[in-house]
Amino acid sequence: MIKPSSQKTFFVYLCLVIVLIVFMTPIYIIVSSSIKPSPIMFQKPPAFVFSPTWDHYVALFSERPFLKFITNSLIVALGSTAFSLTFGSLAAYALSRIRHKRMNDVAFWILSMRMFPPIAVVVPYYIIFKAAGLLDTPIALIIIYSTANIPLTVWLMKGFFDEVPRSLEEAAALDGHGLLGIFWRVTLPLAAPGLAVSAVFCFIFSWNEFIFALMLTGSQAQTATVAVMSFWSSDAVQWGRIMAGSFVILIPGVIFVLTCQRWLVRGLTLGAIK
Repeated sequence: MIKPSSQKTFFVYLCLVIVLIVFMTPIYIIVSSSIKPSPIMFQKPPAFVFSPTWDHYVALFSERPFLKFITNSLIVALGSTAFSLTFGSLAAYALSRIRHKRMNDVAFWILSMRMFPPIAVVVPYYIIFKAAGLLDTPIALIIIYSTANIPLTVWLMKGFFDEVPRSLEEAAALDGHGLLGIFWRVTLPLAAPGLAVSAVFCFIFSWNEFIFALMLTGSQAQTATVAVMSFWSSDAVQWGRIMAGSFVILIPGVIFVLTCQRWLVRGLTLGAIK
């Protein structure tokens, strides 16, 4: 007879396997299609055993300056992430520590900036950056992505700053540290998991964003997400190259998340400092 605890464990693992299959199936399709010869791309029944080819990856970097587009995406994503973490964490610290009855209203107003649908503001942004001479530059995308990332960073970091005991800051003040010194040496290190979480969200949003990158960039500052869609035209859809580009785009995001994994895990034990 199977014990209830064993049944529960089996059910949990079964659910995990199902979820894993659901999430990994698209990844498998992308990877397999990127190395599958074009003639058998849509063969029925699907060909699970085939001789892999690297032609799609070769064409990806030879027919288009895809390495340049990857570099543009990295510049924009890292620049927006750094900018958002710097100013978002400072704003979040102020909201967490200032005692005022309207602080919650200010926090909600900041969050409301994140609620604008991108398509509603893309034309005003186009007019502004055209007048400023910033069209088709990474700076324009960094500014736009930061306006969306900073409110998210503020709300995430405020929750982590609220968890840091004020007694630690008071002790640091008695030791002679100023406000910035307390923030930099005491509060921010304790809220490092919050920085990691915010960095992951900011980077992923900036890396995957498509609408603004499509409308505000051309040949110079084009990002990888837009470059992949250049293989989709009215004449033909080069699925092999699209899948190869999609897989290449996945890699930096995975590396970034794995890099922040150490601080993400520490976020689970943040309450232990109370």
